[in-house]
Amino acid sequence: MIPAQIYMGNPSPGEKEIFRRLADDPHTDEWIVLHSLDIADHIERMAGEADFVVIVPQKGVLCLEIKAALSIRREEGLWYYGSKTTPDKRGPFKQASQAMHSIRQRLLKKSRNLASIPIWSAVVFPYVRFDIRSGEWHQWQVIDGAGLRRKPISLLIVQVLEEARKLLEEKSAPWFDKSGNEPTLSQCEEIAKILRPDFEIFEPPRKKLERLDQEAKQYTEEQFVALDAMAANPRVVFSGPAGTGKTVLAIEAARRSRAAGNRVLFLCYNRLLGQHLDAETAAIQPEVTVRTLHKHMLEVTGANLHGKIRSSRFWHETLPQMAIDSLLEDETERFLYDEIIVDETQDLLRNDYLDFIDLSLKGGLNAGKWKFFGDFEKQAIYESNAEISIGEAISTRFGNPPQYALRVNCRNVPRIATLVHLLGDLNPEYSRILRPDDGIEPEIIYYADERDQQRRLLETIAKLKREGFAYSDIAVLSPKAPHKAITSTVNSSSGVIFASLEHARKNQIRCGSIHAFKGMESSAVIVTDVETISGEQAISLFYTAMTRALHRLFILAHDNVRCDVLERILQS
Repeated sequence: MIPAQIYMGNPSPGEKEIFRRLADDPHTDEWIVLHSLDIADHIERMAGEADFVVIVPQKGVLCLEIKAALSIRREEGLWYYGSKTTPDKRGPFKQASQAMHSIRQRLLKKSRNLASIPIWSAVVFPYVRFDIRSGEWHQWQVIDGAGLRRKPISLLIVQVLEEARKLLEEKSAPWFDKSGNEPTLSQCEEIAKILRPDFEIFEPPRKKLERLDQEAKQYTEEQFVALDAMAANPRVVFSGPAGTGKTVLAIEAARRSRAAGNRVLFLCYNRLLGQHLDAETAAIQPEVTVRTLHKHMLEVTGANLHGKIRSSRFWHETLPQMAIDSLLEDETERFLYDEIIVDETQDLLRNDYLDFIDLSLKGGLNAGKWKFFGDFEKQAIYESNAEISIGEAISTRFGNPPQYALRVNCRNVPRIATLVHLLGDLNPEYSRILRPDDGIEPEIIYYADERDQQRRLLETIAKLKREGFAYSDIAVLSPKAPHKAITSTVNSSSGVIFASLEHARKNQIRCGSIHAFKGMESSAVIVTDVETISGEQAISLFYTAMTRALHRLFILAHDNVRCDVLERILQS
């Protein structure tokens, strides 16, 4: 049966019935049956179709037209099927005959070797008794409901072909081989290949990636329903694990707020994410101010660091207090906003940070308009940041606003999402994965030492290049600082050039820490230097890294981690 299964959306119950009978009949084992064969070069029409083309060894080829109506009538030369009021001018026998002649014409064009094979037509009326006789068809060209109930379909088809062979012999058709040996099995295969050839056309790799990226964007935008559902609430906490579309929702929330006439402050913690948000919102600036929290604090205070590297205490305590003082002293309300939107809120849960945000918002956190997006389960990977929990913030700082849980993954393909659940300790797991399964497994590649990891990293990059990924499609992420990661040891003579996440050009591969890439995504992600997956911090980093991958994920893990990986998978 080609195809092996009938399309379940096929509206004809009669075709489904005949398909099942042909597939299940034990005497059709060596037959080839083509279902729903399109005929581009039809002898009478622009295009046509044969419901079934049955290729029977040593008997011939039979084109079947199925008419599954519960009632059939012909008036003034016009055929009517069931309750249909639109008449059929040709009638089923002419339909079948024209399909048969079109098919024979195509076979002869392709191979003269098939010229002597009998090709005939018949009409199947599976639900009615059709015993009408006419000079327009032979009675043996009819297979009706009564016949189907009495005999197997294989016997009925063989009987039609045998009658056709008798007729050809009686008429002394010059092309007909009456020896009874054709078509041979090899000729049957040849007929099938001519009428419905197998082929495989590969989508260009670059086009495939563009399509997949567009697919991911489409599924992410389906999450806008969350904003619609909470539109009546001035303050909302949107929470969800990685891959649930929080950043895209935050950008859309900023667009909607700006369209409503609001002056908006859009904050995040991560510098790379801040650059991404700035680029994505260029069309709605300056009404929407997009900055990292610390950059905005520096703007408020007017401080200039002159390239100096400050301690964590400066960023966590000194600068926030300076910014708070500046807001309290500012009478211009230049830094007072109608609405504040925060992405990756889990990184800003410190009292000084929240005090600063509170003073930046008309009405403050308790009465103002804001939307906070965050992953409060796994992605608080900046250890020194979290000072209060989201639950505490909601009850004591935010005035118990409504919360909207995002559990549908719209970024990762199913196999990557499954690995996130198994190795990233995501519990509960995603409620649904929107993107279809691409059949490609994420790969865990074990290395023995530094040199082995270098080799395997370069091999993985070469593999991605062969698959059509450009260097700019690849991100190499490590739990280590950039100067300690394996990428810092790869010699440029390898032909692969690594550059920082912020400054990589098109011919370079982005590399950096998992921390720095938080909130971002990449077509292909290679996670390196995995030396442990034990402990809350290590698991959170691992989870964050894996969920960055849109299409391809590779994990380079030390041999020592192999048992831990296996144990975690088995436990899950």
